[in-house]
Amino acid sequence: GGNRGLWSLRIPLEHLGARVFPDMFSLAQAHKAFNPEGGIANAQLEARFDMTIKAFMDLAEAAKHYPLVKKAWFEFLGEQPEPMTARAE
Repeated sequence: GGNRGLWSLRIPLEHLGARVFPDMFSLAQAHKAFNPEGGIANAQLEARFDMTIKAFMDLAEAAKHYPLVKKAWFEFLGEQPEPMTARAE
């Protein structure tokens, strides 16, 4: 149900104009997925998780230092910044 939950939450947030990170990561059977050291036991999943976090941090850093990326984000989604979406500018 994790992926379905992610999609179910993503759709209304995007419709409301929230900026939602494009990549999603869910960990099936998370209660069994960790090794004794606290890392993800599956090396491929751990690498994907690390890449997702790095990409998110890069996007957050860009949004902080390059505020016009917020306007570009709406235009990327096919919307034109209007009073409704101006709150993100």
